[in-house]
Amino acid sequence: MKQLVTIAFILLTTSLFAQSTSWNEYKLKEHWKTSGTDEIEGIYELVGGNYSAAKYKVALKKLNSANYQLIFLTSDYFENRYLWKEGDLKANLELTASAYLFKAKWYQSNKSINSGVYVSFEKGTMAVMTDDGRKDLFLKLYPTAADNISSSPSQLIPRVSSGTGFGISSNGIIITNFHVIDGAKTIKIRGINSDFNKTYKAKVLVSDKNNDLALIQIDDYSFTSLGTIPYTIKTGLAGVGENIFVLGYPLRATMGDEIKLTNGIVSSRTGFQGDITSYQISAPVQPGNSGGPLFDSQGNLIGIINAKHGGAENASYAVKTNYLTNLIDLLPNPPRLQTVNSLTGKTLTQQVEISKKFVYIIETE
Repeated sequence: MKQLVTIAFILLTTSLFAQSTSWNEYKLKEHWKTSGTDEIEGIYELVGGNYSAAKYKVALKKLNSANYQLIFLTSDYFENRYLWKEGDLKANLELTASAYLFKAKWYQSNKSINSGVYVSFEKGTMAVMTDDGRKDLFLKLYPTAADNISSSPSQLIPRVSSGTGFGISSNGIIITNFHVIDGAKTIKIRGINSDFNKTYKAKVLVSDKNNDLALIQIDDYSFTSLGTIPYTIKTGLAGVGENIFVLGYPLRATMGDEIKLTNGIVSSRTGFQGDITSYQISAPVQPGNSGGPLFDSQGNLIGIINAKHGGAENASYAVKTNYLTNLIDLLPNPPRLQTVNSLTGKTLTQQVEISKKFVYIIETE
């Protein structure tokens, strides 16, 4: 009996600690001080979500151009102290066809493996998503600018990213978010006239960093026209409780290139922390929805999707359209905007079928 207990203990110990690495927080920081980091390497802390119950810190360590490790550092959850030790492997990450989106082999709190996990990175945050819809958001804590950690261009993941945009005039003017095109050397549009195999080059006409908006225009010899825009821009305030719908291209690596519809209501006339430039809506959005249109039930454009609340269920944000019209007025030759709404009075299915032809994939590098 004693032998059986000993064997069981050995097997249990092996299963719990076989995935330990040689790294700890001190060693990782010393390594990065001498070797530098790429854009996403560093230390992250869980700040919100519904996948993990405990707050904890992990380090993202690069293995090669397509693979990373997440290494457990600390947790404030007492029970985890017996099961998790600093340096234990939290996840193996493998790059997908979309930059900054990884498929993960994730070790859960009891150290069982969940292979249905995806991890994405965007501007100092790490989002962990499971295939059953649960999400956690991590904030990057290290390195900061004050840490003076070097970054070599050869180490960087190519800055290929994807967002959403939509047409406002037939001559190729498209609205998207500033953060979608920020720092881009090239901008390409996919989905013009429902053709997703061909891309068109685009240029920035004017942008508004404070309100996260940008007007871009197709600048390609092969482009002819977007066609007649079927929706109008409504600048009056939408009411709390109004029905709305969102179109966009979220998480293309796992969800594909078909346009995605989500709907809900206007939850608040103000955005995050009372921001008067935005609406809060209940329609869920994901990375890739940024820059997409927000319509009311009559097919009027009332906002531009630009953010989500990482720590709350179904809390998304959209910039109000009066900030878009202000930006349009800054153009030397503002386009003539559509005054007749072809979506009014139609069913949601009909509205989506008509408007989706004018909602595009924005690819930047």
